Amino acid sequence: MGAAAIAASTIVTLGLLTPGTAVADTGAPDPLEAVVASTPSTANNAADVTTKSTGKNAISATVSGADISVPVDPAARISLDTNAGRLSVALPFVQKAQNATVEKNGIVSYNNSNGSTSVPVVTKDGSLQINTVISTVSAPKQYSYEFTIPDGGQIVQAGDGYFVLNSTNDPIAYIAAPWAKDANKNSVPTHYELTGTTLTQVIDLTNKTAFPVVADPQFVWYGVLPSVQFTRSETKTATALTGMATACGWVTRFTSYVGGALCGLNAASIIINTQRIYYREKRCAQLLIGPGVIGTIGYSGGYCK
Repeated sequence: MGAAAIAASTIVTLGLLTPGTAVADTGAPDPLEAVVASTPSTANNAADVTTKSTGKNAISATVSGADISVPVDPAARISLDTNAGRLSVALPFVQKAQNATVEKNGIVSYNNSNGSTSVPVVTKDGSLQINTVISTVSAPKQYSYEFTIPDGGQIVQAGDGYFVLNSTNDPIAYIAAPWAKDANKNSVPTHYELTGTTLTQVIDLTNKTAFPVVADPQFVWYGVLPSVQFTRSETKTATALTGMATACGWVTRFTSYVGGALCGLNAASIIINTQRIYYREKRCAQLLIGPGVIGTIGYSGGYCK
């Protein structure tokens, strides 16, 4: 077995919730009340960290090994520093957004002056969840998050989500699949569009959509996510269905039963990707393990022998 490279990683998810009753285009909802109504656990789990509306940072805290900064000025990026690298993200519509308003410890809001409000939440378990409260049908339907990643890094797809990698393919962040629900727990169509390092959540708002809507980009810090590198011979083993039991056994040894179980669930995509990596790219496979998903990328050098 090559190696199990462990790197602390951030996890990013985007979602959407709407309440069950429509409201008029006037009367903007209270941001915190909207978040609490949509996802009570988010506000309840807010970290008891110093939060202010003056100075440079509204929130500056170390949570589960990650240094998280949420600025007072929305034009300044939210940043996360980990042992795998630094990641920052620009909020949508910062040109017209107002400075941070303190909602409670661990939670601030930025009024975007267009029918939407960004509401970052730093939680007790080390997550950073950036909710967007959308108050009217005339509000934007697309919310773009521009990532700044280390030189040589990349954003690669893994299932319906994405991994953000540094120059040595260590995972800095996992961007989970988008979700959308209304207050009645009904699904609302939403999807990602990735252009370069800008991830856009597209929300299918209609005249029948109940407002306010809470869109939920969530930056969750889970401490470490494992990355397992295969040698050339191990990569070849993983190209065949008959070799997947062996390959998943390697994953289990380095990442516990959970990683092995995910390997089995993702076997089809792993086989397809390792075939491309081994036969076409002439490289080795590296498995990136996130919550509920395994991404497969190619790498060269190091254990790729």
